[in-house]
Amino acid sequence: MGAIVSPPDAVAPLALARKMGLPRRLLVVLEGEGLANDATALVFYRFAVVAVSVGAFSLGHAIVNFAEIAVGEVLWGLCVGWGILKFRHWVRDPRLEILLSVLTPFLAYWPPQQAGGSGVLATVTCGLYISWNGLQLISAATRLQGIFFWDFLIYCTEGMLFLVTGLQARALFDAFNTYDPGSWLYRLC
Repeated sequence: MGAIVSPPDAVAPLALARKMGLPRRLLVVLEGEGLANDATALVFYRFAVVAVSVGAFSLGHAIVNFAEIAVGEVLWGLCVGWGILKFRHWVRDPRLEILLSVLTPFLAYWPPQQAGGSGVLATVTCGLYISWNGLQLISAATRLQGIFFWDFLIYCTEGMLFLVTGLQARALFDAFNTYDPGSWLYRLC
């Protein structure tokens, strides 16, 4: 469980960095670093689950396996990012390019996930590669439409998450009220 809860959350530092007006590239690196920490924690968690379920653990094997996963996911993310950017440059239709931008994280995530990795590191690598190299290959018209589309999608997604959280909060409070405090204290002690 330590692998799951140990990576620091990058949301608060990123919000502070944005208010400070730090350069966009630095913000992208900070966000990528936070997601890379999360990916590392997920891989370590998977190792821990396997060790507990099998009953044995080999540190040497785990280090080699982790290095293979990390290198493989970074290479996959770079390949997907490079390929998608070349394809988007070739397509030159803003609507198709935005559709490709929606599909890109899934293409970067799914194969490493199915191969036994976490997929997050490949997705982060792909996103960083496209973010840094996309300015040369993606037209200004596509970037403007993409900014509007992604802002709208994020707004809708956050709204839905808050709605679902609010609906679940009511059910949790109702369930909490069915237990008496004495039984909660008894279970905690």
